[in-house]
Amino acid sequence: MRVYDRVICFVNCHFAAHLEAVSRRNADFDHVYRTMAFSRPTTGLHGSAAGPTSVQLNRGVNVTGSQPDDGRPELSEADMVVFLGDFNYRLHSITYDEARDMVSQRCFDWLREKDQLRAEMKAGKVFQGMREGQIKFPPTYKFERHQPGLSGYDSSEKKRIPAWCDRVLYRDSRSISVAECSLECPVVSSITLYEACMDVTDSDHKPVRCIFSVEIAHTDELIKRQVCGEITKSIEKLRSSLEESSAVPDFIVSTNDIVLKNQETFTLRITNKSEKYKAIFQIICEGQSVIQGDENSSKLCPRCSFGFPNWLEVQPAVGILKPGQTIDVSMHHEDVLTQEQSVDGVPQNWWTENTRDKEAVLVVNVTGTGTTDHRSHRVHVRHSFSFRSDSSDRRAEFNDQQRTEGNKRIAAISIAAYDAWIPRA
Repeated sequence: MRVYDRVICFVNCHFAAHLEAVSRRNADFDHVYRTMAFSRPTTGLHGSAAGPTSVQLNRGVNVTGSQPDDGRPELSEADMVVFLGDFNYRLHSITYDEARDMVSQRCFDWLREKDQLRAEMKAGKVFQGMREGQIKFPPTYKFERHQPGLSGYDSSEKKRIPAWCDRVLYRDSRSISVAECSLECPVVSSITLYEACMDVTDSDHKPVRCIFSVEIAHTDELIKRQVCGEITKSIEKLRSSLEESSAVPDFIVSTNDIVLKNQETFTLRITNKSEKYKAIFQIICEGQSVIQGDENSSKLCPRCSFGFPNWLEVQPAVGILKPGQTIDVSMHHEDVLTQEQSVDGVPQNWWTENTRDKEAVLVVNVTGTGTTDHRSHRVHVRHSFSFRSDSSDRRAEFNDQQRTEGNKRIAAISIAAYDAWIPRA
């Protein structure tokens, strides 16, 4: 039976008779559960029913000794299975008179402790993973035909011990008894009525009836298609948005080379060419080199985490550019000579490396707001040490002054000597 695309299967069975045939009855159930297959194709049963929420038995061989066709669905694939019929499990370790006495006193709880089926299920030998409603009715076997009431139990020479031979057992999608109905646990059932029809006298068995309350989770296919369509559109829109936002915006840097001296300031301009997305920029110092006397740079020394050289100030070094925005970055030359290093503005160690021209390589990294990818632009900033030419001029001026002062002293001495040599009147 199919309800909301969920399969509910009812299996009517008659197992081996006689008190001592417990193992045969267990084998009968095992045979039915393992070998039953349906003639319909696999698509006829809901494939998810055999998931982790349902209890399954391994499939065995059929009566011919071969495996059933793999293309046919098994009993274990159903969402709900109900076994009903004359299972023939009896009461053990009890006499006929004791059983009749307990039935007359309606001591059914005590009698259930003697139930073979209860003991075999507890040991995991039969009806694995299945449940049964609480038995609150008298044993349904064996009765004399056409005799009503509890007085109709077998009174022949055999005096068969009363037993609950007629039973209804089931399993649904639950792996535990408290699971709620959901798409992962699509069929959840409970028993609202479990009783024997004691007024029926046409058989040596009393029929048993059971009423189930079944919750079935299902999906409205129309709504499912609509939701799937909306999700697909959202995914496509999100993918398109991510692809666009992950792109690094194009940008322009106003120059590649900058020369600074005498505390000059140069304005570097960075422009975001994108008209739609923001750009994040960061300026770092890749390294610094010293300009040799032949105007060639020495080997570039990486700055790593040391930041910018102490003679260079960059403001701002990081920021966000709106679409189409241009930002001015100030490149300022800082005078780093101390009072001890210079006298009257003339460096005392002008021949050392500290007073040589230097060149810093700055890297402008630009990235988008939705990606870690970036593009780079290198700018060479040269520190031209202006004091070198000034110091030469100062030294030349100093020498001229010294020569002038020397000439003045010589002239004064000559005049004094001349005055001393001329006789006085």
